[in-house]
Amino acid sequence: MTTAIQPAQPEQVELAQKDPKKYLPNGARRITIWNGLGFGVGDVFGGGSGALTGTYLSLFLTSFAGLSIAQAQSIQGVATMLSAVTAIIIGGLSDSMYKFKIGRKLGRRRMFILLGAPLLVLGMGMWLPGFSYWFYFASFFCWTVTLQIIMIPYATLPSEMTTDFNGRTILSTTRMFMSGLAGSLVPIVGAALLNTLGNHAGTYTVIGVGIITVFILCVLCVYFTTWERKPEELDPEDVATGEKKTMREHLSTIGHVMLSYLSTLRVRAFRQHMAIYLIALTFVEMFMNVFMFFTIYAWNETAAFASLLLSLGVIWMPASPLQGWLFSKLGANGLYSVTFAGTILGIVSFYFLHLAQGTIPDHTWVTVTMVVFALFLFFKGLIYFVPWQVFPFIPDVDEIMTRHRREGVFSSMMRFLRVLTQGLGAMFIGFFLQNVGFNATKKQQTPEALNGLITLSVWIVIAGLAVAWAISLTLRLNKKTHAVLIGEIDRLKAGGSKADVKPEVRKVVENLTGIKYDKCWPDEPAAKTATVQ
Repeated sequence: MTTAIQPAQPEQVELAQKDPKKYLPNGARRITIWNGLGFGVGDVFGGGSGALTGTYLSLFLTSFAGLSIAQAQSIQGVATMLSAVTAIIIGGLSDSMYKFKIGRKLGRRRMFILLGAPLLVLGMGMWLPGFSYWFYFASFFCWTVTLQIIMIPYATLPSEMTTDFNGRTILSTTRMFMSGLAGSLVPIVGAALLNTLGNHAGTYTVIGVGIITVFILCVLCVYFTTWERKPEELDPEDVATGEKKTMREHLSTIGHVMLSYLSTLRVRAFRQHMAIYLIALTFVEMFMNVFMFFTIYAWNETAAFASLLLSLGVIWMPASPLQGWLFSKLGANGLYSVTFAGTILGIVSFYFLHLAQGTIPDHTWVTVTMVVFALFLFFKGLIYFVPWQVFPFIPDVDEIMTRHRREGVFSSMMRFLRVLTQGLGAMFIGFFLQNVGFNATKKQQTPEALNGLITLSVWIVIAGLAVAWAISLTLRLNKKTHAVLIGEIDRLKAGGSKADVKPEVRKVVENLTGIKYDKCWPDEPAAKTATVQ
C-alpha cells in the first residue's frame, strides 16, 4: 500500500549534467507548460462532469423524466455515497499495480485512466428521457464509479511526475485552468443549444451525450501525455510479485488496508486540509446544484439565462497563472481568506439582487447581475483551486512520519470522504426542498417553497463557508514550511541524525505532522499499514 522513493541513480544524475534544461539536478524530468497541459486536460472531465450534472441533471430529471425533486436528488446522493467504496479500492490497487504484469505494462496509475475512458459511455443513459427511476439510478451510479476509477489515480500524478515545488505548481495550475475552462464551456454549450434547439428533453440529451464524448477524448489524452515513477525507482517490496495467499491472508490484508486509510487522519495537515476541502466544496456545490432553480424562481429568469451566467467563468481563464502566483505569495491561509470573503460576498449580493427585482430597470438589473456573478465565479474557482494546490504536499508530510510514499492512499481517502459529503449534500437538498413544498414542475412556487429555496441557496451555504474559513486560518502548510520539511527529509535520507535537528525545523515538522519529532522518521520504515504511534 505504500511506496518508498529510492535515491537518484548515477545514470539519472548524469542525464541532469548533460541536459540541465530537460532534467533537474537529481535526474528527474523537468515539468514544462506542455507537460502541464497534457496532464491538465484530464480535469476537463474532472471539472466539467460536475458542471454538467450539477447544472442540468436535476432540471432534466424533474422536468422531463417525471421524477420529483426528492427522487432526483436521492439518485445523486445515494448513488454517489455507494460509489465511495470504489475510492477506497482504487487507491490501494493503484499503489500496488506494479506487482502485476498489466500494471508494469500500462502503468500503476495510468492503467486506470486508460481503462476508465470507455466506461464513461455508461453515463450517457442519464440523459435519455422516458425511463424509470432505477434506470437513472443505475446510470448515475456507473458514472460516479467511473469518476473514481479515473480521478483517484489522476490526482496522484503530480507527485508521481516530480518532487519539485515549481513543477507541481505548473501541473496543479494547468489542471485548475482546464477544470475552470470546462466549467465555463459546459454552460456556454448548454446555453447555445437551449437557445437554438429549445428547452425540451432532446436538447438535454444532445448536451449530455455530446459533452461526455469530449470527456472520453480528454481522458485518453492524459494517458498518452503523462508518466509516473518506474518500478526500479520504488521500494522493491512495493513491486515484487508475491506468492498466492490464503483466504485468511487476504482478509488480513484487507484489514491492513483499512488501517492504512484510517492512519491518514493522524496527519494534522491532512485533517485540516480535508475539513476545509469537504466543508467548502459541499456547501458551494449545494449552491450550484440549486442555482438553476434559484434563477428560475427567485430571479424569474430562464434556464438559458442561468447557463449564460455560468459561462461567464470563461473570462477568468487568462487569470489562472494569477491563481498560482497568489498561492505562492499568500500561502494557503491568505488565499483561503480572500477566497471565502469573495464567495460569501457574492452570495449575499445574489440575495439583494432578488430583492431589487422590479425596483430598477431590467437592463440595469441584468448588467449588475452579470458583473456580480462573474466576480463570484472567480472566487468560487479558488475554492476548487487551493485544495488541489495543497494536496500534492500532504504525502511529503506523511513521508517523514512513515518513511513511505502513499499518494494513492491519500488520494483515495480524500475522494472517499468527498464522495460521502457530496452525496449527503445532494440528499439534504432533496429533503429540504421537498419539506418546504418545492415542486419543479410548477411555473411558480408557493411563498413557503420560495423562502425555503432562498434560505438554502443563501444563508445555509454562507454558514458552511464561514466554518471552512475559520478552519483554514489554522493551516500552516505553505511554500516556506514545505521547503523546510523537504530539506529535513533529504537530510535524514542522507544519514543525518534526528538528534541534530534544528529547533525551528523541529517546530515546523511537529506543527505539520501533529506528532512529536522524536516519533517521526522511524528507524525502520513503518509497517505497510503505516499507522503512526
